[in-house]
Amino acid sequence: MTTINVNSPIENTFIKKNNNIQNELNPLDLQKNFLTLLIAQIKNQDPTDPIKNTELTSQLAQINTASGIEKLNNTVGNFSSQINNNKNIQVSSLIGHHVMIPNNELVHTENTKTKFGIELIGKASLVEVQIIDKNNQILHKKIIKNVKPGIYSFIWDGKDLNNKNVITGKYTILVTAKNKEQNVPVQSLSTALVNSIITSSNDPIIDLGASGNTKLSEIREIFK
Repeated sequence: MTTINVNSPIENTFIKKNNNIQNELNPLDLQKNFLTLLIAQIKNQDPTDPIKNTELTSQLAQINTASGIEKLNNTVGNFSSQINNNKNIQVSSLIGHHVMIPNNELVHTENTKTKFGIELIGKASLVEVQIIDKNNQILHKKIIKNVKPGIYSFIWDGKDLNNKNVITGKYTILVTAKNKEQNVPVQSLSTALVNSIITSSNDPIIDLGASGNTKLSEIREIFK
């Protein structure tokens, strides 16, 4: 795994690699290989049963086919590598932005407003959202009625139910949703600042500092 440096220049290695492939699969080399094989077969052929033209043609076709497949595999591999590089460059643009991810833990800074949200899977007649501290004391409460499926964001002013400022720390988001008497799947979302990106073969890892790490596929919303 490598960490992206957004200030480093981008080198187009795809063109260089393609040039190397073309050099390695030079048609002149194929002709030399075929002529070498042809001469060896002619020298060692059975005089009573000489090599037929169709056999030589078939051998040449096999050589060209094998070389063509190798060249195609290398080209496709380089295209895939280039696509991954472009993806990593695009992901690096997230650095310095706030993102919203599935998380029931909220990081709050005193005297500031904190954004959080929910992801509702189905229609709900009633959604209740609470923010509690480590002692399970309710600091903030919100009730919403007749909510459609989707992602919703809210802003907590950082004050408790007594209108007092809450100190800096980590707090828990509790959310429940019901459609009449049936429970509706719902996920709490918290926001965090993207500090850096760690690339991997499958899914880039997003470094969120105090909020830990997450994956690109987990991001629900990006804020400027």
